[in-house]
Amino acid sequence: MWLADRLANLVSGLGGPRDKSTGNLHVHVPRAPAELDAAYRDNWLARKVVDIVPFDMLREWRAWQAPPEVAAALAASEERLALRDRLLRGLRLARLHGGAALLIGDGAPDPARPLDPETLGQGELRYLHVLPRGRIQAGGLERDPLSPWFGEPRSYTIAGGQAVHPSRVVRLLGAALPDDAVGDGWGDSVLQALLEAIDQATAAAAHIAAMLPEAKQDVISVPGLSQHLSTEDGTRHLTERFAYAARMKGLFGMLLLEGDGRSPEGERYQQKQLDFSGLPEVARLFLQVAAGAADIPVTRLLGQSPAGLNATGESDTRNYHDHVAARQTVELTPAIARLDRLLIRDALGRSDPSLRYAWRPLAQASEREKAEVGRLKAEAAAMLAREGVVPAGVLARGVEGWLSAADLFPGIAAAFGRPAG
Repeated sequence: MWLADRLANLVSGLGGPRDKSTGNLHVHVPRAPAELDAAYRDNWLARKVVDIVPFDMLREWRAWQAPPEVAAALAASEERLALRDRLLRGLRLARLHGGAALLIGDGAPDPARPLDPETLGQGELRYLHVLPRGRIQAGGLERDPLSPWFGEPRSYTIAGGQAVHPSRVVRLLGAALPDDAVGDGWGDSVLQALLEAIDQATAAAAHIAAMLPEAKQDVISVPGLSQHLSTEDGTRHLTERFAYAARMKGLFGMLLLEGDGRSPEGERYQQKQLDFSGLPEVARLFLQVAAGAADIPVTRLLGQSPAGLNATGESDTRNYHDHVAARQTVELTPAIARLDRLLIRDALGRSDPSLRYAWRPLAQASEREKAEVGRLKAEAAAMLAREGVVPAGVLARGVEGWLSAADLFPGIAAAFGRPAG
């Protein structure tokens, strides 16, 4: 037996039989892939909602916390495999269709067999292919909590019926589902929940654009108009007469009419104009709703400066950067962890569990800010040298590493005889 517990007000009718909202019911209507593709290709706002977050997640890429020679080898493997480009394409497809995959190729004759990282040698990763959701079918999810593949598909099938072991696949998901049991191993398109708000925002702009030709209209009241239009000759004469009057108005800025414009026998001329004063705020409101639904600030979504007295947009931008950084840590890093282990073997020919990396911050410091931070660090280093807290050789090594990576003095890393980190 279900018990209803909600707010009711007998005076206003809230929650009662007169409350129209009591009939609201959410029904899930999946968007067809063709509709999602059409929205992405034809609707500028839908395309930006799909593309912006993956681009920002990978815009500054990552920095390996490793000795320069190791970091250079890892970067070379990433570049050879076009990892950044493949991830960008995969994340975009995942947001659009609810899922995508990166297929890891090592030249194995049977991709249905597991890919053991310990058997991979240096330079043996051959390719990373991006597969849209429609080109790779996920098998049933592993339900055994004791299995290392718990929560992931037991296998995949690609075009031609070829089975692929999950160790060879990087699964990228779109919007999360409430329960894995209701899906097919993938997620929802981000447009599934946003497309209504996006359509409303673009429709509001389209309706305003359609009103522009109607902004100013000439209205002429013609006595006996219906009688003139009752015959072909009358219609033709009336049409020719006002076509000539329109040309006169366009050429000389004057309109010739019969009568004084006030008597029943005379024609009366009026000009009506539409009031657009509140429409920009309406259009902006719909765009703000769409931006809020997409978790993207309006300043980033529309590429415009913040509006309002003393508005800088710094808090919105900072919150968005924190949001993207959290997604990098919580979603992207675990998703590519298996690939990173293979990448280390490909770059170094050995495993190194101690290797770590950090996502570079989205907010890049200006030259003035870099110089100010450099001044503070130089003062700190000078203080440590005077006090003798840190051995001179260790401190010199630290200052050398900082200057090589700080991008304050171009070429200083080469002058130290070390590759830039």
